[in-house]
Amino acid sequence: MLPRADLNTTRPPASLEAATTVVSSTDTRLEIFRRLNQIAVGRELQATVDAMLDDGTFLVKVADTTARMALPVGTKVGDTLSMVFIGKDPRPTFLLTQQQGSTPASLSTTGRLVDHLLQAAEDAGTPNAVTTRIPLVASAAAMEPKQVASALQNALSGSGLFYESHLHEWISGTRPATDLAREPQASLQEGIRQPPASTKDAPNPDLAKLAASMREIGDGAQKLANLIREAQLQTVNTATTDADLITPAPPPLPTVEPEAARLINLQLNTLEHQAVRWQGQLWPGMPLEWEVQEEKEQREETASQAEPSTPVWSSSVRFELPTLGGVSATVRLVGNRVHVQVNTQTEDAATTIRSFGNLLADSLDAAGAPLDSLSVKQNEST
Repeated sequence: MLPRADLNTTRPPASLEAATTVVSSTDTRLEIFRRLNQIAVGRELQATVDAMLDDGTFLVKVADTTARMALPVGTKVGDTLSMVFIGKDPRPTFLLTQQQGSTPASLSTTGRLVDHLLQAAEDAGTPNAVTTRIPLVASAAAMEPKQVASALQNALSGSGLFYESHLHEWISGTRPATDLAREPQASLQEGIRQPPASTKDAPNPDLAKLAASMREIGDGAQKLANLIREAQLQTVNTATTDADLITPAPPPLPTVEPEAARLINLQLNTLEHQAVRWQGQLWPGMPLEWEVQEEKEQREETASQAEPSTPVWSSSVRFELPTLGGVSATVRLVGNRVHVQVNTQTEDAATTIRSFGNLLADSLDAAGAPLDSLSVKQNEST
């Protein structure tokens, strides 16, 4: 027989918990949208970057609201952002006008132009040497040392590599305008010019004026439409962000004449390597390659020895002579001392050149540049 349940016994009441309100992430985002859409279109705001999330988006505090945004590369926590609220539909949209703190990883217009020129020169196979079709002297019979030296000097001086330096000398009154007129830059019709003005390529309007105009006309629909055409919308993680951010598009690169691009590429190459290469003709039908450079290693070694730095320059030529055959020569100038090294394809040519060694030494002594060493060797690869 089972015991009878005592239905009259008083039982302790079960503990009850207060009901809690469950807020979904959707409701949270809708609340953020509601707060942001209360901002007046055209209002300029200061925002701070509070945190960076695992997916690369950021928590940004703006107008007493923390919103999730995709910011430019290089943004860091703690940065201050200046922005303008420019639209409510379909999502709250801001225009980034200024970023203080870290610098976004982007190239300036000059940097992009230099990169464009170097890439274009590489694609076109532009030689890293000054080239000309005009021979240095009229004929082999007219070859006088002073004439050749003067022709070589004029070939480099008028190559366009040093145009800006010569322009400064002209402004200072130390170089005549006729010298500038003989350089390649003077023959460029338009040089570097900006592209034609158009709605697409026009520069962005002043952002402060834009904000003021948008406040005046209320919704600023037309201004906003023009701005978006000229801006780059950040589209990263838009499905998870609370607002869109627009950054002004970089200005278009200027159009550069092919000849100007070639000269700029040569100037950049000269600055990088501290060397000038020239290719042309010594006389009609006689190819000549010439290179002048400053020997940095020698100067750095001298500097490491705590001695006064002595400039070291070298000048190298390479040509094919009717009698001697292939000949290359390097003249090194250390201070006012001269070292000469000559390579020939045949031993007979080397012997012939050695026989004129004394004459070379006497000529250099008379010019005030003593010959310290002369080396003449056969090198079949010359």
